[in-house]
Amino acid sequence: MNYNIITSQIDLLAKTLLDAPVGYVEQTVAEIIKKAIYLKVVEQNSISGTKYVRKVIIGHDQFPIVSAITKFDSQNLPESVMSGLLEKKDSIGKILRKNNIVAQRGSVVINYDPEQKKITRDYEILYKNSVWFQVSEEIRLDFLSACQYS
Repeated sequence: MNYNIITSQIDLLAKTLLDAPVGYVEQTVAEIIKKAIYLKVVEQNSISGTKYVRKVIIGHDQFPIVSAITKFDSQNLPESVMSGLLEKKDSIGKILRKNNIVAQRGSVVINYDPEQKKITRDYEILYKNSVWFQVSEEIRLDFLSACQYS
């Protein structure tokens, strides 16, 4: 195989996923691989008082394509958003959409590890200039590519 073609395809996959609007990462992964995906809330706990940490995986079969750790403070969120989070079944994006909330992504830091074919991304989800969520994601480009062509 031509390595340059593989690299450019991975770059295109990465760009497509990184360009996904807030709340559409799950849908974008499904569109890229053209297969059913799952979202699993692995863990969600209060770490002190009103502060929470939530760990989520978006994947296909046994492949965890996107892993995310999200921190948030329940004091900053409307009750309808917090009750959606406490159900531990939907993505943050889906919860925001259900509540007709359009949020923005801010303070994006992206790192690419070509050896491990993964991207890490740290960002904030903002609503009306208020930080609602702090997100750290790991995107496995090798798994994304493998699922696309399996």
